[in-house]
Amino acid sequence: MAGSLLGFLFTYFALVWTSFGQKAENAALPELSLQRSWASNVDMAILVAAVLVMLFARTKSLPPLVLLGGSVLGAQVLKLYVLVRPPLDDDAVLVHNSFPSGHTTAAVASVIAVTMAVPKRFALVVAVPGALGAGAVAAETVSLGWHRFSDTLGAALLVSTLAFLLLRKWTAGLLVPPVLAVGGVWLVVSHPQVTPPTLAGVVTAGVVLHFGWVVSGLGRRGDQDRSRPGSLVVIGGDQSGDGVQSGIRSVPLGGEHHLVTMHGAQGHQTQDTRRVNGFAAVLGDADRDRLVRGGLRQQCGRPGVQSDLAGHGDPSLGHDGSSR
Repeated sequence: MAGSLLGFLFTYFALVWTSFGQKAENAALPELSLQRSWASNVDMAILVAAVLVMLFARTKSLPPLVLLGGSVLGAQVLKLYVLVRPPLDDDAVLVHNSFPSGHTTAAVASVIAVTMAVPKRFALVVAVPGALGAGAVAAETVSLGWHRFSDTLGAALLVSTLAFLLLRKWTAGLLVPPVLAVGGVWLVVSHPQVTPPTLAGVVTAGVVLHFGWVVSGLGRRGDQDRSRPGSLVVIGGDQSGDGVQSGIRSVPLGGEHHLVTMHGAQGHQTQDTRRVNGFAAVLGDADRDRLVRGGLRQQCGRPGVQSDLAGHGDPSLGHDGSSR
């Protein structure tokens, strides 16, 4: 979230609040076209996205729906009532504030909302074609003279910021969104021969693809591999189907709480939904050692029966029948 917000603010202040930014964008702005374009149909895209969100997310559809409504409403409020465009270019033809673009906001929000709603493994399946569509909308609005380049980039970063905020991913995307913002601004100012519609489409698509990459979990795959649990701690000997139900509540490990496992007649299911035979907790070596040294008590379903791992030299040792 922080990176997207930083990119949004940088884009606004670099291209809207500076004379060189305004002059560069205005010089590259195409002549305003009054013709109707397919990009005007973004309202339909929002409705389709809302239906897809409710179909895929069902009971968890509130955050994507909030993103849809909040992004579109937020863009209009910011553009009309909050953000201003100071008159720093005397040669400007289009002088009113158009940052951020409402068309691009609606297109990007529609794609990202559906990306949030689908299972993680399908996030890129939605994000890749959706990025192309959102990028096409951004390019079309710039080519018709409806919006400047900064308007489209600001819109995409606004939606990305709100999406990460709703997902509580505070530090997700600390690098990519600011890089896209800085790179886009630098190209507009330093290389006026760059076609603004093409650049608007590319950076908008980049913001959407980055969000899909983060949500899919691929961006954290390396970290997950390094932190993947490496040991199996058997803390009880209950057998599937024996009628005994056991459970361990959240166990504090460092600053986090891990739901270790729940046992029932159908077997054992850990937090990551993998089945385990025997009452087991899958822990990393460091957490395992801290857990055992700190002491762990497991209360079984039978009255008065409990087992204690504190003091066991080898935490991977299981308990025999006398401990059940």
